Amino acid sequence: MNKITVIISTILLFCVCKVASENKGWQEYLQDNSEEFHDIPLTWESGSNVPSWLSGTYVRNGPGQHEFGSDKRKLSNWLDGFAKLHSFKFNGDRVLFSGKMLESQNYLDSVAAGELVPQFTLNQFVNPEDDWNIFEKMKIFYKMMDGTAFDNFNPMVWRFGEANLDNGVFMAVTDAPAALRFNISDLSTMGVQMPARYPPSTTGCAHPLREPGTDNTINFMTKLSMTGTPYIEVQRYRPEDSFSEPQIITTFTPEKTSIVHSFSLTEDYAIIFMYPLDVDIMKIFTSNFHLFEAMEWDETEDTDVYIINLNDGDVLHLNADPVYSLHHANAYQVDEEEIVVDLCEHGHTGLSEYLRVDNLLQPPETTEWKFIEENEFARWRINLNTGKVTKQSFRNETDSIFANMIDFPMINENYRGKEYCYVYGVSLVDYTRTAIVKKNVCRSGEDKIWYKENHYLSEIWFHQSPNSTVEDDGVLMTLAFDGERKQSYMMIIDALTLETIATSYLPHNIPWSAHGYHFYEAQF
Repeated sequence: MNKITVIISTILLFCVCKVASENKGWQEYLQDNSEEFHDIPLTWESGSNVPSWLSGTYVRNGPGQHEFGSDKRKLSNWLDGFAKLHSFKFNGDRVLFSGKMLESQNYLDSVAAGELVPQFTLNQFVNPEDDWNIFEKMKIFYKMMDGTAFDNFNPMVWRFGEANLDNGVFMAVTDAPAALRFNISDLSTMGVQMPARYPPSTTGCAHPLREPGTDNTINFMTKLSMTGTPYIEVQRYRPEDSFSEPQIITTFTPEKTSIVHSFSLTEDYAIIFMYPLDVDIMKIFTSNFHLFEAMEWDETEDTDVYIINLNDGDVLHLNADPVYSLHHANAYQVDEEEIVVDLCEHGHTGLSEYLRVDNLLQPPETTEWKFIEENEFARWRINLNTGKVTKQSFRNETDSIFANMIDFPMINENYRGKEYCYVYGVSLVDYTRTAIVKKNVCRSGEDKIWYKENHYLSEIWFHQSPNSTVEDDGVLMTLAFDGERKQSYMMIIDALTLETIATSYLPHNIPWSAHGYHFYEAQF
């Protein structure tokens, strides 16, 4: 950053005031882009220093298309946009850039029809008068029975199978129980992967995790028993297991169902927070198959916390104060008595209201520069002996408005499930004021911030330097949007200092996307 930028950023970070924002380029950032392109070589800006050891393929998943040419049935939630993959094949500073829409059946049918075909959506349409008629609702009900009422696999990617290019099974995943396989070389769609048909599955989890010390995948699904009672199946996918036949660690019947987007692992436990937010099944039909319109928050309910022993399947059920979180950062065992879980909290209306397209397209011109308590990044301590689950706020010794208000957390994956100090995340004061945060959960006085006016940021990936034993020795990779130039760019940042070391402006813009994964085994 130049001196003027640093001065402006410092004023913004340390003042609690109302600040006018120009929101330059924001509308262009949110424009759909369904263009397909393959293996375009990237050019780095002068002075860039890309580490020679960077290799593998970084894949981002996010919405690429919300409309199909018709004025009817325009999608109103950003997450309803159909998934598009972007990949970056790394060999040091030689990088090939590709982009392609995922071709699920509902997407292909909508393209052919020039209008959204009957299916589940998250929110109702921009114009409620465009809603499904009785015959279309019957089609959606039939698709429900077949498991195809929702096949938009935005926003995450994952690898099942072996950790190599030939036998790796690369998937686009979401909170639905199915997944969509793709070819990581050309991003072509290879078909939907379904869980076992019986018992039937109702939900999955969009953020599977690697079991510490292994190449196994741990995840869970909500299943229905013979009586129709929902229960949780905790699963382990070993490299040799198929998607439909994982190893079942345990099953348990929760006191309530919940919208759960992620969970945590330690070396011995999976920790699932089940919040007092859920979709009322009985309202799905009356809400015309718009899931978030049937979503309910029960402020009288606690958050249920389930601790699952990965070794013997034992389940411990505890209660915590009401909270909602989409993303866990990490968890670890302090000793035999205590587990800590770090959560990115936010308001329960975030999914249905914050991500509405009409809200996104009209960001506030004036920002009230203040800490938003419900969006706190905080630590939850679980005492296995007393059964108490208590929240602990992190200190903010740098007095940064961004430091304790992060989401889309990323850590050094070598520290997954272990005691750690660093989490990298994106802090959103509002839509257009975003910063990258290096949060030190051990020493808050060492927090670091990257912020630049009219630059819009997204999830980060951390790469550890080869042979390094220092947790934060490495680089960060992220996609950003330069509002001044109205252009997407890839940025590589020194993870120690949070200084930019390389920038490449992209020949195709990437609309805001939530998640991605770097597949080191995908070498080209």
